[in-house]
Amino acid sequence: MRKLFILIFAVTFTACNAPAEQVGAGFFAFDEGEKYVVGSDDITDIWVKYIDAHNERDMETILAMETNEIAIVGPDGSRINGKEMHEQALTAWFEAEDPKWEIYWAMPYEGVNGGATWVVAGHAVTLNVEGQEVKVNSMIDGELIDGKVNRFFVYNMAVPAETAAE
Repeated sequence: MRKLFILIFAVTFTACNAPAEQVGAGFFAFDEGEKYVVGSDDITDIWVKYIDAHNERDMETILAMETNEIAIVGPDGSRINGKEMHEQALTAWFEAEDPKWEIYWAMPYEGVNGGATWVVAGHAVTLNVEGQEVKVNSMIDGELIDGKVNRFFVYNMAVPAETAAE
C-alpha cells in the first residue's frame, strides 16, 4: 500500500509541475500558424546594450553585436544591408544629426513554432536637425539570432515641438 501511495504521489507531483504547452498568441501573415510568447529579458538586455553603444558612438561594439547579414528598414522605407553599409550610414547620421536614444519600453518575444527571438521597443530619439532639436518617437522591431541583432524595422512618429507657456 505504501508503494502505491508513493507512486500516486510521484505521478501527481510530476503532473502538477509539468511545463505548460506554449500556445502563444498573435500571427504573422508570412508564416502561417506561427504564434508568439513573451521571451527572455536576456534579449532585452542585448537590445539595451546595442542602443547604449549607439549613444556612445562605439562603432566597434555596434558591429560586433550584429550578424554579418544585418538588414535594416528605415521609417522612410530605405534599406541597409550588411555591416559595411550600416557603418557608413551610421557614421554619416551621427555626424549630421547627432541622434541620442532613450528606451522607454521594451518587450522580448519568441515564435512558438519557429523559435525566432525578437524585441519590440519604444525609443525617444533626440536629433539635431540644422541646429534645431527635434524629437521623434521610434518603435523598433528587431530580430536577434544567437544573441546578435540580425534585422530590424524602424517606425517613427514626430513629437510636436513644445510651446512656451504664456
